Amino acid sequence: MSGQVPFSVKLKTSLKMCIQRLRYAQEKQQSLAKKSRREVAQLLSEGKEQKAQYRIESLINDDIHEELLEILELYCELLHARIALLNNVVDEADLIENHADDGINEAVRAVVYAVLHAPEVKEFQQVKELLAFKFGVDFLRAIIEDKIGVPDKVLKKCSPNLPEEELVTLYLREIATTYEVPFSKAQDSSSKGGDLFEDDKKAPSPSSSSSDDGKPIVAVDSGSVENRNHPIVVKKPRKNSDNMGIDLKVPQAIKKDIRVMPPRENDGDPDLDELKKRFAALRR
Repeated sequence: MSGQVPFSVKLKTSLKMCIQRLRYAQEKQQSLAKKSRREVAQLLSEGKEQKAQYRIESLINDDIHEELLEILELYCELLHARIALLNNVVDEADLIENHADDGINEAVRAVVYAVLHAPEVKEFQQVKELLAFKFGVDFLRAIIEDKIGVPDKVLKKCSPNLPEEELVTLYLREIATTYEVPFSKAQDSSSKGGDLFEDDKKAPSPSSSSSDDGKPIVAVDSGSVENRNHPIVVKKPRKNSDNMGIDLKVPQAIKKDIRVMPPRENDGDPDLDELKKRFAALRR
């Protein structure tokens, strides 16, 4: 008769399943969001701005939920990678005292709290039950009901409200610029926009996007393939609901030496450096 499966093996397996489900959920959410943006662009082209505004309010909350899924994926990856450390935690006091710096305390509380806010990831329930077995039901109740120790960024993403009018306008402006449709509050022709949803349009060929114009510095989107024809490549931060209105800040002294490049398709998997950056995001 085979022995009982160790706690660490059960939890590691459940976390792995959560990670896979979270990635699938994000891909599905991104696909639906792209379709919704096209529908909003169609409404703008028909002059139905009020209806487009209502659709954008829903789209913004969907984007916030997608950002939550991305954060939770990072936390699950952290716990999966440090399962041996988590397995050796004795109780809640040990968790708080000795595992704040390595992120385990924060990740455990974030995952437990998110169970009710990410219903599409059913595997979270298994993780919750395993953590309840290890730390006790009172530990979970304090997190879920009193939000003890839950990271602010998770609480914020789990509590979407009616988006501010300024954010709605920024979304509509970006969509109008990307799809080249009229919008009453659109920027003038000298202003730049459309970066956020640039991937909705067909990506240019590598030959057209990598032409050398003599400028030593190029700025590319965060997910773009690195351009090796230039000595310095600056990656713009990924835009989301938190930084929609913030553009890439470039010192005036070197502005003439920088060319902003359109996005290019990335046909490879993220490498080790990309994974490190994602873990680093948890410490911010």
